Amino acid sequence: MTDDSEMMVDTLGEPVVMESPDSGAVLELPEGTLEIHRAKKLRGTLSFPGDAHQAMLACGIAALCDEPARIGNLPSAPWFAEFRTGLEAFGAVFEPTDDGHMLVCGGVLRSPDDAIAVTHELAGFILAGLSSGRGLGATLRLDPVRVPGDVAALLTALWPQTVHQQVVSDEIVIGELNPKARGVLKPFERKWDDFGTKVALLFHHIAAGQSLELHVRRQGPDLLENLLTHFEVDLKVERDDDKDADELTRRIARQMRAAGKEPPVTRIKLSAGSRPKPVFLALAGDVTEASLVALAATLIKGSDVLLEGVLLNTGRSGFLAALRRMGADIEVTQRRERFGDVQGTLRVRTSDLFGKRFDSDTLSDLRDEIFLLLAAATYAEGETVFRDLSWLRRGPVDLLRDFTAALKRGGVETGEIEDGLVIRGRGESDGGAFDSLGHPGLAAACAVIALKSHGASTLAGAAALEDRHPGLLGLLHRLVGMESQTGVVSAEKST
Repeated sequence: MTDDSEMMVDTLGEPVVMESPDSGAVLELPEGTLEIHRAKKLRGTLSFPGDAHQAMLACGIAALCDEPARIGNLPSAPWFAEFRTGLEAFGAVFEPTDDGHMLVCGGVLRSPDDAIAVTHELAGFILAGLSSGRGLGATLRLDPVRVPGDVAALLTALWPQTVHQQVVSDEIVIGELNPKARGVLKPFERKWDDFGTKVALLFHHIAAGQSLELHVRRQGPDLLENLLTHFEVDLKVERDDDKDADELTRRIARQMRAAGKEPPVTRIKLSAGSRPKPVFLALAGDVTEASLVALAATLIKGSDVLLEGVLLNTGRSGFLAALRRMGADIEVTQRRERFGDVQGTLRVRTSDLFGKRFDSDTLSDLRDEIFLLLAAATYAEGETVFRDLSWLRRGPVDLLRDFTAALKRGGVETGEIEDGLVIRGRGESDGGAFDSLGHPGLAAACAVIALKSHGASTLAGAAALEDRHPGLLGLLHRLVGMESQTGVVSAEKST
């Protein structure tokens, strides 16, 4: 092991330290512009607050329990506080314990008095399912920038809006569930997103005490199914090739595939009247925050970091898998599994990246992390082709167009195609002016590019990153190993 590696081991349990040349540093300005200088050599160990998706799904399930469930490592981010406020509007109760955990219980839910603000797409699916299943008639007010347009389209497909309700474009009234979303459903046949449909309908049918059979294209159980199993919900997950599946079901599936009439699917079967039981759950570390640090460590020369307790379920670690496919040196040094959920410690070291081709099959699990993958492509050798990104163009802001424009201003060769983007990477880049447009994923990608670039960069709207990942901007400050009182950092408020 080299001396540098020994330095990394010696700092286990300590904050990551980044050595910075001259005046490299980062400073948090939540309401203004963040100025970021080039830095190098990330070293040390990090742990993260509870994973965003796991936290919301677990609290949503707990809200359907008759007795309190105990959940540890819940995030403290503003977006999670808003989600919690939404559950509390239904009557769910959150009670902190002396050991830092949270008791969450729903019991008898009620109709909310006002429209519920939604700033995270997963929150919209969970709250809509709870409201519909219990017949609470909630109105969801979607953030037009942070909640993509395809989410609103799916919600209105599942809960059709009247002409009167369509007048307020950013509000969705959760009334009667679409009759076509009951019984046995194959979302892909209706061009409905598998994940969003699955979350919304499982919460609806559990809350309503009804049975459901979903056929989705993902093979095997995912995060929600594992959590429902942990909460002792009567749920069965069968793959076409599952030896425990019904023989007739498997035979029919084989015959359909042989005739080219149906792709391989996973069948999710929920029994009527199944209710979640109160349990204890310690959340794994947030994979989106880990992804940001992993990308920075991959790009910045001499880096060697450990990321502890990160959620590694296939449905949440798609970015890490894509980055490894591009050549990233990401090693799982510790791994443990419980109730199907996987978490582990990652060791990430600097490595060269190479252009690849990505489409809906490899990008379906990426939402905020898609911008990190676009940022990775700017430093990959050769061309990286992204297809099936049209969902980034929906809504009041064309996020794909604006991020592509920012890359071009930084000298990156890009070409837009009908449903995606082609990026020709290069080894280095110069600092530039970036704008998050109020989107946390875009802010995270721009921050990593700025840390890699020569000279100073500015990031307008850095508060979007602080809102989704509080403390991460402070972490970037500590990564350069400097204190704000040194006077090295310069920043100015936006006007």
